[in-house]
Amino acid sequence: MTLIIDEKGTVTLYQGDSGEIKISGLNPVKNYIVYFAIQDEKRNLIGSELQVAANKTESVTFFLTSDYTDLLKVPANKSYEIYTYGVKACDENNNTEDTLFIGNCTYGDKNQIIVYPRKVIGA
Repeated sequence: MTLIIDEKGTVTLYQGDSGEIKISGLNPVKNYIVYFAIQDEKRNLIGSELQVAANKTESVTFFLTSDYTDLLKVPANKSYEIYTYGVKACDENNNTEDTLFIGNCTYGDKNQIIVYPRKVIGA
């Protein structure tokens, strides 16, 4: 796993590598479904939104598979590519939706994913 998350919530990884992103601080009283999505610079969705049921716990973990991160392309003329991501917790019982932040990211900040080209194909 070569996925790094810094204090601002910026995720750095190699294309095609897998890793986990943990979302903490959920209200355990609510029965959230938590969604994770990645967009390119034109706000096009990359792949499908991922979702995890919190089941009234304080955290969830998204596992980014190698197939999923393989969708994050790095142009041949660039050393890396920057994507953005978002996280949202939805409680259908109370009809509420809350945008969440990782690290000390706040309103107006871009949640970035910095993707480096794959180093090796592997299995």
